[in-house]
Amino acid sequence: MRPFSREERKELFDGKHVSSLLPYDGIEGNAQVLEIIREGNGRLSISGAQEKFAMVEDGGRLRFTRNGERGKYILKPIPADYRFYLREDMPANEYLTMHIAKHVYHLPVAAHGLVFFENGQAAYLTRRFDYLDDGRKAGMEDLASIAGLNVSTSGSDYKYHLSYEDCAGWIKQYCPAYQVDLLRFFRLIIFNYLFCNADAHLKNFSLMEDGRGFYHLAPAYDLLNTQIHLPTSIFALEKGLFKEGTPILDTTPIGRLLFEQFGRRIALPDVMIQRELDDFAFVRPEVDEMIENSLLSDKAKEEYFNSYKYRLSTMQK
Repeated sequence: MRPFSREERKELFDGKHVSSLLPYDGIEGNAQVLEIIREGNGRLSISGAQEKFAMVEDGGRLRFTRNGERGKYILKPIPADYRFYLREDMPANEYLTMHIAKHVYHLPVAAHGLVFFENGQAAYLTRRFDYLDDGRKAGMEDLASIAGLNVSTSGSDYKYHLSYEDCAGWIKQYCPAYQVDLLRFFRLIIFNYLFCNADAHLKNFSLMEDGRGFYHLAPAYDLLNTQIHLPTSIFALEKGLFKEGTPILDTTPIGRLLFEQFGRRIALPDVMIQRELDDFAFVRPEVDEMIENSLLSDKAKEEYFNSYKYRLSTMQK
């Protein structure tokens, strides 16, 4: 177990000292904890097999919400689904990937940290960013909702429909400062490719109101290397980068040239496209250090490192 860093305390708890030790001996198979969650309506949703639970800070400790409470924090423990390879590494994987996105590539991301049950198991913690400083809930729509897709209209896989080019179109349509948001979106798509996040579906991108009625691309969330845990495609969306579909064949190189085309499709200046691709193609020793110093198991570190290094090689000129 390790405590929250000063930066994590500031971003998660406005600087307050809060324990990273949860007052529960795990969730899986723990009837007492499951009853607390049921009574407090703590479970928010299940995306795939990853459960999410609402939490509040109370007297320097985190706990599950009680009936009628609104949780400011979301907890993602080790998933109970044994079909995931190295499933116990998933919280550390998400923490590491979010940490790299923020500190190496300077992407705006949701506040995040790692917490620990009394049995030593780690869980991923994030602070909800859709609440304003005065307590009001900010307007926020994920891109699946903006596209008008849901289970009843488009089937159970609705959030994997369409393309990232479609997503860029909605950003341009609804965000007044779309030039800034399109660049952030472009960087995020490259990051997801580089770090093998194949679960960047429509519900994992949102547009959020800033309190003045204007919308912008929300901070990134749910970033992790999915290739470690299950066989995945390169892109989460069925059409990949382009509206007409992205050819992914043995003869089609996936890497820098494809992202150059994507940048042009979403109307970014060529000088900007090359600058961003150069930034992501640059070999960064700090990434290697973060992987090595993470709480991933040795096997997960190896898988994470190898998958990242291969994707990095495809971004070279």
